[in-house]
Amino acid sequence: MVDRMRPSRPIGLLLFGIFILYGFGYQTVWQRLTLDVQGTVISSYSFPSLGAPRYATSYKIESADGSNFSYIAGATDASLARGLPVGTVIQKRRWYLGYWVNSTWCPFPVASYIVFLFGALTAVIIGVNQMVRFRADR
Repeated sequence: MVDRMRPSRPIGLLLFGIFILYGFGYQTVWQRLTLDVQGTVISSYSFPSLGAPRYATSYKIESADGSNFSYIAGATDASLARGLPVGTVIQKRRWYLGYWVNSTWCPFPVASYIVFLFGALTAVIIGVNQMVRFRADR
């Protein structure tokens, strides 16, 4: 007879929660938080082509001190906007999720990510709880 109160194998829920925490937490929010790009776009190249699905843009940016650096904006929320024209001024400071483009604030979808990360954290907590109960019942 099967005990319906006994928890099922919790590894699926636990792995799902960890996957979402990694994908939305580290790969998106953490990468965006640690990004620091400040300067003026002096060259812009989009590949495979501007407007294609999931295209990326490679920027050469001149900072205030005159030094140049490269930045590649990809197709995820971790990156800044793609397809910005030459002459655009970007100010994205470290530890801020939003940034300025030509004095226009570009926000980050914080509310959506709070929901995703809360759901993932809940899945991890429930998965760990079920795993502990599963091991105790063995």
